[in-house]
Amino acid sequence: MDLKTLRETMDLDTVRSRFGLRVRSHRIGETDLRLAEVERPDDMVREVYPDAVTEHGDAPVWMITWPAALALAEYLVETGDVSGKRVLELGCGTAAPGVAAERAGARVLSTDYDPLALRMAAHNARLNGCTCLETRRLDWYRSDLEGRFELVAGSEVVYFEKSFEPLLSVLVRATAPGGRILLADQGRPQMSVFLEMCARAGFRSESHQRVVHLPEQSRPIRIVTLTPSPSLGPAGLA
Repeated sequence: MDLKTLRETMDLDTVRSRFGLRVRSHRIGETDLRLAEVERPDDMVREVYPDAVTEHGDAPVWMITWPAALALAEYLVETGDVSGKRVLELGCGTAAPGVAAERAGARVLSTDYDPLALRMAAHNARLNGCTCLETRRLDWYRSDLEGRFELVAGSEVVYFEKSFEPLLSVLVRATAPGGRILLADQGRPQMSVFLEMCARAGFRSESHQRVVHLPEQSRPIRIVTLTPSPSLGPAGLA
């Protein structure tokens, strides 16, 4: 079986038996997020992604819950005002932000390119009793996503510069009039390049820092809010 077929067909029971699964908890107010992740991600990368890249050449980083994902999850619950809104999660991985938003009353579509990530996201949705979280494969390079969303969210999705134009195209087309975008990262230098592209496309940006407290240490995380200008629409990149 070739590696692409392996990634398409491998289920989480196989992941558990070969690489282990662990469940971590993260408390946000009255919500206790329970998030499964791969216990031995380095072993999984060596066996399932031997070149340490996906088909598009970027890193397979979906296997664990990154600090920025937890910070974004906290932000969505505490200050995101997501109740009743339609939320699109990009590059969901373990879907911590999507699960948190659903538990706060949002209707969530969590997307990723990797089918294994989508299986993990759906598993975590079930772990948390989510009833309004759907998963869907999304290739930014050939996006077939329909509909527009009041809130688009992504954590650690701005790092691979080859993907910036496709990502920006998805943001332009997926953000509803009056909507906004939330991006979280650990202060990667690539973000400034991406925000310059967003500004040229008609987005306004605002950044602030928050600290996410983890058992091993606390981490400063940047949260970027992007809002489209009133004239920006699906033709904004033409």
